[in-house]
Amino acid sequence: MRWLAYGAVALLAGLALTGAPGPDPRVTLDRAEARPGEQVLVRLTGWPAGTVVIELCDAGTPPRCAVDTSAQIHLSGSGAGGAPLTVAAPADGCPCQVRVRTMEGRLSATAPLRVTGATRQPGGTLRSAATRPPVVVGAYVERDGGWPALFGASARRTVVLRLRNDEPVPVAVTLSFSVGRGPEPTGFVASPDTPDLAAGEERVVRVPMTLPAPAVGDYRIHGELVTSGAARRVEATTDHQPWGLAGLFGFALLVPAAAEVRRRWSSGR
Repeated sequence: MRWLAYGAVALLAGLALTGAPGPDPRVTLDRAEARPGEQVLVRLTGWPAGTVVIELCDAGTPPRCAVDTSAQIHLSGSGAGGAPLTVAAPADGCPCQVRVRTMEGRLSATAPLRVTGATRQPGGTLRSAATRPPVVVGAYVERDGGWPALFGASARRTVVLRLRNDEPVPVAVTLSFSVGRGPEPTGFVASPDTPDLAAGEERVVRVPMTLPAPAVGDYRIHGELVTSGAARRVEATTDHQPWGLAGLFGFALLVPAAAEVRRRWSSGR
């Protein structure tokens, strides 16, 4: 038995030296071709928890990227997530690739994307007018009606944001939201395009989303407002109770009880 003990010790020592398996970051796209101004859905798996940057770049070394349309999302411990990316050709044109990297640049992965109509443009990389996201003046969750949700079908919610640009120049902002149960929701939300906010402008932005069936219980909503690589976090909560199902269940119990009362009343006459 002593050799078994030696083997176990050696195995533990080997694991301590080698450590746990490292992350295996991967990037996939929902389409292989797009035109400038269109959106592609970027899906991520195998990433470490934390914030990653998604951007469209050329194939040069180092790559030059269309920074105005870059996006950021926060990944939970599962290392999976997704976000839409608006296509804008880099300054040096294509061939192009969607590049995803961690904030510190330690890990990165790419997926090729054919950009139709992308040409080489003179000048440098694209630049944002402002470098800070707009201020979130207010945020709340609006419940959208619909009778099927009362019986456990998917339920609709809308996050209503009031944003204000405190910068003296216009600000471009990209929205990235997720919804689900638990502290780190991973349900993808297709956020709307948001036109630039003018200097000093205050605007209401609505982000519709769906709680998938069976919709019941408490939900968390996480969002980020991203401008030129800087992000501002937004968090909200909501819940859904399918009271229609409770009513049906109560009715199902009431019918046989009423039938039994009637039977006894009839037999006692």
